Amino acid sequence: MKLGTSIDNKIKEKEAELIKLKKKVKAQQELDGDDQDLLEEDDSTAGDKSSAFDSKTAELIATLDTARGKRLLICIKGYPDPDNIATSLALSYMAQAFDIQSTIVHFEQISHHENRALVKKLDLDIEEYSDQFDYSSYDYYAINDSQNTDLPIKIPETCELLVFVDHHKRLGTVKGHFVDIREGSGSTSAIYGEYLQEPVFNFSGDTSEESKIATALMHGVRSDTDNFVNATPIDYKASEFLSRFVDKDLLSLISRQSIPAKTMDLTQIALQRKDIRGTFMFSGVGYVREEDRDGIGQCADYMLNREGIDTVVVYGVVGGEFVDGSLRTKSHVLDPDKWIKDVFGMDQHGVYYGGGRKDKGGFQIPLGVFGKCSDRELLWILIKKTIDELFYNKIGVEDSESSTD
Repeated sequence: MKLGTSIDNKIKEKEAELIKLKKKVKAQQELDGDDQDLLEEDDSTAGDKSSAFDSKTAELIATLDTARGKRLLICIKGYPDPDNIATSLALSYMAQAFDIQSTIVHFEQISHHENRALVKKLDLDIEEYSDQFDYSSYDYYAINDSQNTDLPIKIPETCELLVFVDHHKRLGTVKGHFVDIREGSGSTSAIYGEYLQEPVFNFSGDTSEESKIATALMHGVRSDTDNFVNATPIDYKASEFLSRFVDKDLLSLISRQSIPAKTMDLTQIALQRKDIRGTFMFSGVGYVREEDRDGIGQCADYMLNREGIDTVVVYGVVGGEFVDGSLRTKSHVLDPDKWIKDVFGMDQHGVYYGGGRKDKGGFQIPLGVFGKCSDRELLWILIKKTIDELFYNKIGVEDSESSTD
């Protein structure tokens, strides 16, 4: 057989495959009564059902096909972590199958030492946003691993949300061309692990790029499920698929990065300033450099190991601009997402200051004009008193009931 004929046959096979998938999506939409161009995802209970996976994957493929030849801006919201880094990388790879040119951009510094190692060791091509970044030429944007679509930049009205994939509790309705929110998954990486099993993406692990993606996704699953402690069937199934292509030596290297000295110092401060209220432990660590802010969460992780404590909250002023905090819990009754939302509420735009999932959460409150206060000691006293009173009111204790033992 001639080479040209062989290539033509391959192209025809792929086209036939795509036509079948489009028909499948159309049939599913007719059953659902959904014939809109912009889809609203309301089935958060899709979980690990194979039928849901099949229809959502087919829907994603059809969506990417409508954007063939366009430009896609993949946005990493908040501080980059293994789950949103890996899924952004996977989406960029999948977009290539449809001649979609993509750029991955993050708006906050990559501060955690493991995340810096992930980007460096895998040599990932992601950009940090700056005022010189030109996003006006993009046709679409995408967001992974986030509870909402709010971005720190003003996206042009002509730039539409193409893809939104997440596993957290939903905050209202998300409108986009493709939306897949699965609260039944322990990670967003696992959802992408399912997508990649579709033959259209030809993900076989034969290239270094595919091995990098598999390694990043596996690290994302492990990270967001606390090393599979909180994994669900979706996470296990995706990991089984990804494990065939993972660079195990590289994954091990990324996962066992040494703890930075600054994080150790921060942990010592957190322990010195601990405030125990029954089974709760709170600690305000003062001012923290932006590049060390992930140490706050690591402090909370460590302090949760104390006997008799089932919930820890550590917070500090990061970069002189925000009160940044992390919650960790092993309580069977405390819902981190609801707890944080109840304590801090939302801003004037209706956006919550924080949220969470099964065993962890976080919050970030801008200081605004108070960030200009020259008396840092006085400002910290005010911040700590305000934050602590919010905590005490929530758990129903008085200020005098503190214990630092």
